[in-house]
Amino acid sequence: MDPISALFAALLDSTSSAVSNHIQESVGTEVKTVVVDHNDQLISYQHQMWRIRGDSVCADKRERIDEFSKCTLAAKEHFVNACQYLQENNEYGVRYDQLKNMYCSASNSFRPTIASIASSSKASPLELAKRKCNRLTFDKTASAESRNQACARYRALKSEEP
Repeated sequence: MDPISALFAALLDSTSSAVSNHIQESVGTEVKTVVVDHNDQLISYQHQMWRIRGDSVCADKRERIDEFSKCTLAAKEHFVNACQYLQENNEYGVRYDQLKNMYCSASNSFRPTIASIASSSKASPLELAKRKCNRLTFDKTASAESRNQACARYRALKSEEP
């Protein structure tokens, strides 16, 4: 390939890459991952085509329900705050409008998971007897006599209830 053709091919390649990147950026076709620190709570989420993917919000904390709940509550607050900020500081531009629409849409549609975990109250004698009867019923190594005694105690306590 002669030098002029090589130069022209390189110019075309770089121009087409820049145009392609600009189109992908403005349309938002790529999935983008965002991690923000909102009031000392790290929130991760993804967006694509200027829509926040609800199932991605705090996905890294999904297995620990208490942390997941705190994270999704913080995410909801972050989306609301971002929407308010973008509405109050109105600027012009396609990208600004896309961001504003994305966060305002998420502030309206995202539903956080609300959960709290607390230790259970002290079990009643009836509940303890029921658990023992159930445990011995499924325990293959337990004797029939111990199972029968535990279940008889449970039935006796149950019959005493009002």
